[in-house]
Amino acid sequence: MWHTALITLHAVAGVVALVSGLVTVRHGRLFDVYLWSLAGMAVFLLLAIASTWAEITTGARVLFAAFLVLAGVMVWRAVRARQIRPTGSTPSADYVDHVGFTLVALFDAFAVVTVLDLGAPIWLVVGTGVAIALAGHVAIRLAKRTLTANTQPNLVPDARGKPIA
Repeated sequence: MWHTALITLHAVAGVVALVSGLVTVRHGRLFDVYLWSLAGMAVFLLLAIASTWAEITTGARVLFAAFLVLAGVMVWRAVRARQIRPTGSTPSADYVDHVGFTLVALFDAFAVVTVLDLGAPIWLVVGTGVAIALAGHVAIRLAKRTLTANTQPNLVPDARGKPIA
């Protein structure tokens, strides 16, 4: 019973983090909702794993430990993003990298769990995860190009064609 409740809270926090993260990546709005829901997602994951630790296999323990490390990295990246979040202006490339990493990880997790729950073979589950991670990398690069286009200083060329500020 506890495990199901904790997994549900973990998933709800993940959805809130994903939605608020999509909003915050552009201008920093809803950042606190994003950060705290991401932290809550990680805590609920830890509690869910702890509630079944005695019953799970060694392989599952290793896998869940890796998930906890990833959750920790995601929270750390969100904290780093908080330090450089935009305040009404366009975001920096580093900010988009940090928030984008967490968004790709969240989307990837939801997709992989869905494919797994549908009973797909393990090769398809792994392939889905890898494909989304690769597509996410491309999406972050495009988002950085689009969202940070106005953050470059206006450089005017001198007489020799070299840019000057």
